[in-house]
Amino acid sequence: MMTIQDTSVYCAQGPQYLGPTGQGILTGYQFVFKDLFDVEGFVTGAGNPTWLTTHLPAVATSPLIERCLSLGAECLGRVQTDELAYSLNGQNCHYGTPVNPAAPHCIPGGSSSGSAVAVARGEVDFSLGTDTGGSVRVPASYCGLFGLRPTLGALSLAHCFELAKSFDTAGVLAANLETLTTVWNGLGAKAADSKPCTHLYLDKQCLSLLSKPRLAAIQQYCLNAQVALVEGDWLAENHIQLAELSDVFRTVQGYEIAQLHGEWLQKHITSLDPAIAERATWALEISAEQYQQGVAKQQQFSRLLMSQLQDNQCFWLLPTTPSGPPPLDMPAAELANYRSYLMGLTSIAGLSGLPQLHIPLAGLAEGPCGFSLLGDKYQETGLLALASMMEKGI
Repeated sequence: MMTIQDTSVYCAQGPQYLGPTGQGILTGYQFVFKDLFDVEGFVTGAGNPTWLTTHLPAVATSPLIERCLSLGAECLGRVQTDELAYSLNGQNCHYGTPVNPAAPHCIPGGSSSGSAVAVARGEVDFSLGTDTGGSVRVPASYCGLFGLRPTLGALSLAHCFELAKSFDTAGVLAANLETLTTVWNGLGAKAADSKPCTHLYLDKQCLSLLSKPRLAAIQQYCLNAQVALVEGDWLAENHIQLAELSDVFRTVQGYEIAQLHGEWLQKHITSLDPAIAERATWALEISAEQYQQGVAKQQQFSRLLMSQLQDNQCFWLLPTTPSGPPPLDMPAAELANYRSYLMGLTSIAGLSGLPQLHIPLAGLAEGPCGFSLLGDKYQETGLLALASMMEKGI
């Protein structure tokens, strides 16, 4: 059993250890889970002490945790999240900000901050996180890890804190692709019966956010896999801007948060970090009409993107984050502006419900970051296989 010392990463309420309940593909692996997943008899804290004290112990355990244990994995505890998972920074004013092992002077990314840092420190082999607006992909990028946001609904979110039903997904972080692939195979998710990817598509709006060294590294990975990287203007041709996608995502997400948690937020909003409280206050003011307009735009974008992927038999390649992680001392206004660019990227998979795999690139001057592959529904296995070829060569 691990002794809780770093409460910026590990949650004191426990459990601190769950033993395997069977043997299988994950025997010998150790993992942690984000403080959004339920374990029977323990309170899920959602990163906020007031939430912790105003809720009862869970009556059941997350099926994902149970599945990992049944396949032989050991659980070393519950790990921290940004408050209510409503941030991408990885900062928590109550429990502290976990130190990013890959860039100690920078934020670790969130909201699955503890999930990322525990893996990056080498304390566990993999971790379970959640991803609504980027909460697996962003900390994976900032901490130099692999991170998978699967197809919406591919992994069970039963007995898990709900943030925004249209976007919430469970995800996995790991230090290497082999482990991530093993975990994904063990979770037994649905696989697509689809044609193979013929090329990678890089939209010019995404290309504009890539530094020359990062693009050069990506091009080498494409050469390794002998897969063509094709640039284009699909977003502009369809009158879509990344900033608009960010706005649509935030509106739909915010309204759903307010509908689900509005009563608690109105009562306890002063318990939140000021930046998150400001976001929550804004969410409470979103009208039903604004939400319906956002949903209509979301559905239109999703249809267009899936058609593009299917008609061209391609995966998208895109930067997971605009750059390496922002410094811890970045001014709040500047960080908020950066967040808008970040969510323009993360909202592509969020709005469409499609799977996205983050692949880290080492040795970049801008700090830990990388790129992502995005595919059609249930093409996680194809994304993982292509990533393996990109890493090792055919």
